[in-house]
Amino acid sequence: MPLIEPLTLTLPELAERWHMTPQQMLAGAVPQVLPMYFYFDGLVFAFGDKWLRANGDAAITQDLDTHQTRAASIEIDLQRQALHKRGLLKLTQWEEALSDGELAEHQAESDRLAGEIVRLTALLKQRHEERQQHVRNGLLRAAPRTLSDIALHGKTRFPQFAFMPNTPPGFDNTERVPPGTVVAMEDGFPLKDVLTDADLVISMLDIKLAEEAGLHQQPGI
Repeated sequence: MPLIEPLTLTLPELAERWHMTPQQMLAGAVPQVLPMYFYFDGLVFAFGDKWLRANGDAAITQDLDTHQTRAASIEIDLQRQALHKRGLLKLTQWEEALSDGELAEHQAESDRLAGEIVRLTALLKQRHEERQQHVRNGLLRAAPRTLSDIALHGKTRFPQFAFMPNTPPGFDNTERVPPGTVVAMEDGFPLKDVLTDADLVISMLDIKLAEEAGLHQQPGI
């Protein structure tokens, strides 16, 4: 019964197939000939997406906190002024009784802040929901820096950036991030500290194309 051919080989498996060591392959021209990938399970965003990436909501969150604090202060002032007008509360020496015009201005600011709080809260909720739509459980293409570090040191810290793989021929692209885009990775699970050559995989389709072209037999490959 014929064996089912794997879709990918790890770098050590390909090195054995081509009678080389993983270090020799990484130090030569193989990374320029064959795309190398690693597995990632987490959130993936286009590098230039400043809104959805980590801390992209910092300014909005700060504005929301400021508005909520100010709105709460104004609400207390309005309540105390209302009680004072009804003779149910004596203002402190640091407070002044406000005129009807001043009370109206306070109320207008309170209404404006309430509207902004609703808008910003909805915006942050939408951001959270959109972030969860960027989950990726699959392969990402390793960046040249990642490969060079593994070639030099045998390992590298788990990268923060990579490339979105190209869509295989005959498949529809349903990814939210276009193929070839530099991506930032966040909230990966399970968390890994490092990548080694054993974490790198190569598409069997790319391997066969390279072998058919005789690239694996050329000097430097």
